[in-house]
Amino acid sequence: MRGQKIRGMIMVAMALLLVFAAACSKKDNTQASGSPAAQTGSASPSAEATTPAAEVKAEDPLGKFDPPIEVSVVGTTGTNVLFADGESINDNIMTRTYKDILGIQFVNKWVSDASQTVEKMNLSINTNNFPDISKVDVNQLHRMIKQDQLADLTEAYEKYASPLLRKAMEYGGGEGFEAASVDGKIYGMPVPVDYFENAAIMYIRQDWLDKLKLQAPKTIDELVTVATAFAQQDPDGNNKADTYGIALDNTLGMAFDGVAAAYKGYRAIWIKDGEGKLAYGSVQPEMKAALAKLQELYKAKAIDPEFGAKDWGKAADDIGAGKGGIYFGAFWQPLYPLSTTKTHTPESDWTAYPIPAGADGTIVPKRPTNVYNWMVARKGMANPEALVKSMNLWAEMWIEGGKYNDLFYKEIQGSDKYKGKEIHQYAKPYFFDDPGKNMVIGKQFRAAMEKDDGSLVTHPDGKWKWDAYKNNEPNGWAFMKYLSESEAVLEQYGENFVHQSFLGAPTDTMVKRLANLNKIESETFTKIIMGTSNIDEFDKFVKQWKQLGGDAITEEVNAWASAK
Repeated sequence: MRGQKIRGMIMVAMALLLVFAAACSKKDNTQASGSPAAQTGSASPSAEATTPAAEVKAEDPLGKFDPPIEVSVVGTTGTNVLFADGESINDNIMTRTYKDILGIQFVNKWVSDASQTVEKMNLSINTNNFPDISKVDVNQLHRMIKQDQLADLTEAYEKYASPLLRKAMEYGGGEGFEAASVDGKIYGMPVPVDYFENAAIMYIRQDWLDKLKLQAPKTIDELVTVATAFAQQDPDGNNKADTYGIALDNTLGMAFDGVAAAYKGYRAIWIKDGEGKLAYGSVQPEMKAALAKLQELYKAKAIDPEFGAKDWGKAADDIGAGKGGIYFGAFWQPLYPLSTTKTHTPESDWTAYPIPAGADGTIVPKRPTNVYNWMVARKGMANPEALVKSMNLWAEMWIEGGKYNDLFYKEIQGSDKYKGKEIHQYAKPYFFDDPGKNMVIGKQFRAAMEKDDGSLVTHPDGKWKWDAYKNNEPNGWAFMKYLSESEAVLEQYGENFVHQSFLGAPTDTMVKRLANLNKIESETFTKIIMGTSNIDEFDKFVKQWKQLGGDAITEEVNAWASAK
């Protein structure tokens, strides 16, 4: 189990720290711990035997700093960050809560719009002028590790991480630690989202199915039939040829993934081949068959004919305007864009279904990782454990069973003052989710709907969503859809996923060549789908991909896998 491996890695690192400490204690006790001797000292066999990792003492996960300490972070603004009257990004209910409970005063080293945060962070890394705690992506993380800019968080995590924080960090085997760990040391705390965040679900306009007297498709061939009918049989009844079957955008995204999975084609992730080695999904033979089917769908006008010129936002606008009838998306997409269809057409309805099965009758979606960011502490930060403690506090507020569930869900989020303010976005240092939360709430929601008994929804993040549904509040329909239907589809998938198998740092050749390879891939696939390139163009693409760095990347990725 990957989770056991993470714990083992931490314990080994802690054991080494204790061994080093034991060895150094035999030397002149005036020697500075940062001296070369302290850093390279080795222990005798007897020292190793008498200092097991189990002796590492756990500390109070929520122990208060007294006197209070000041910790700098990055403040982020955006359309989903709204503040109550009299509060701001610098002073709000959450900044005060962290100071009251933990003795941590968070201050913003700078504030930027969410769209500019990555660029601003890159500049701060280049100039070595970043906050005590930052949120970074995988490329930034490894630049900072290579440049020796980050604190080692191994000891802080082992000593201070609470059970609830470990539950979130190590969910699904702790894959978020893979990219953040070097030589047994942890340099970043994962920022997980829902475990199934990027697993495709097929949403279909149920009112269109009913009008055309069609059944929801279970296979690829049935999908072709339904999508073509949505494009050609005027499902909206306006006597205009203005609808299409499948919504797709120029990033290709989940609609591509939902169709390709029926052919065991898995774009843009590393999968295990027949010999157990890692192989890039986009260049496997199965992808050619998937592209041929997508080309067929496009030719039949079953796919949005203008997808190549539309970004995700424009494709979402079309869904709201009632143009598309099949949308492949994440579990949460009833919130957006599907709910906007009801604004345009109140009598419309969407139903969540599994993606189409392959010829063998199986459904095997891809599941990319659910960790794309990490929280890191600046090397030289006086109290790096403040990062772990503050994450502990958020876990105790956000995750079911936490000590401060009532404080967050009832006194803060449940108050009139913070209603509709997306208050979870205030979490410090930065928001992270409980990866398994929605699956739990989904089961409770379905049981409550079956018996019309809201008391069966016990999760604190589910109770208010149930009330919103029963009271016909603006998001009530969307909550009901994704918790009762989308989560049921994910549960139906079970363990039948093809997971992203490469979870390490970007390899040297990835850093140099991957952007260009991705561009070639996107352009080639788009041209094949639209019919401007023959399907055999795929074979030329594979050859080009290998020559322009793909083979080198494959070697590097497999070297990483072998070293695990």
